[in-house]
Amino acid sequence: MRLGEADRIVHLYTRDRGLVSAVAKGVRKTLSRTGGRLEPFSLVDVVLYQGRSLPTVTGVDTVRAFAGIRESLFRIEEGGELLTTVRRLLPEEEGNTAAFNLLVRGVAALCVSPDRDSAAKVVLSTRLKLLVSLGYMPRFDSCSRCGGTNTPCGIDTGSGEFLCAGCMSAAPALQIGVETVDLLEHLLERPLAEVDLAASTPPTLAEAKRITHILLESHSPG
Repeated sequence: MRLGEADRIVHLYTRDRGLVSAVAKGVRKTLSRTGGRLEPFSLVDVVLYQGRSLPTVTGVDTVRAFAGIRESLFRIEEGGELLTTVRRLLPEEEGNTAAFNLLVRGVAALCVSPDRDSAAKVVLSTRLKLLVSLGYMPRFDSCSRCGGTNTPCGIDTGSGEFLCAGCMSAAPALQIGVETVDLLEHLLERPLAEVDLAASTPPTLAEAKRITHILLESHSPG
């Protein structure tokens, strides 16, 4: 976010403190070295000085630039979905090392994704794994309402619970195809480096995105 004539407010997801907003002074000036190190998706080592309100960035070293993301429009778009998820799901001033490491792996995999479908699967997998790490992901192997062990046929669009065919009729539910369930299970179970091996058609991938959106909406604070 722009601040004044040459500054910005930057939002950082940190390993030890969670989400932190800070003032980066002079980064919009043409000759600013700091500005080039605070690009979106970069992994950096930052020194902050805590003032009366927001902390101020006093030092930045690049650990990994992940410049490949910013060189491709489809990677930028998919990466934006991932960063939005982080801002919505993860609380400020509360560190989560597992979530931080997962985010770094997700950005690294996105950086080398060869096409839009591959990038979408990486981001979907990272978002689902973030839900798991926070304890929000419901189980696929049983109905959340009756406990039946048949493959879920739908998802409650309000609560994000997976439902069997019998329980779908009593809830505002979205039907889920078997292929989509298989894709979601693959994205959850496989390492990020292997998610591109999942076979999927455009409708299946679109449905998986919609279901993930429902899960995020039902568990986002506020």
